[in-house]
Amino acid sequence: MKESKRMFLHYISGIIILVTGFIHLIANNLPDIGTIIHESALYPVNLIMLLSALTYHMLNGVRVILIELIPGRCAAKAITWIMFLVGIALYIYGLQVFLNLFWPVE
Repeated sequence: MKESKRMFLHYISGIIILVTGFIHLIANNLPDIGTIIHESALYPVNLIMLLSALTYHMLNGVRVILIELIPGRCAAKAITWIMFLVGIALYIYGLQVFLNLFWPVE
């Protein structure tokens, strides 16, 4: 993927973090509106979008910083793949926590 597409996704994920994070804050801090939001079927979707955007935004930022610190084409490819694998692992862990929160195993 070209670097311009990665940075475009980085900016889009930042906007998604702002919107979904705002909804999350409202749901947890305003009792009247929060109850309505928590009971909505779209609230879990909001949290999954927040998890996805946070994971991508965070790891892409770390990837860009590491590529700036360690120059070289081979290093850039290795850093990209390492961040991709770390991202998959963190996302799976986050989904597991999320699923246990909303649908606990008894």
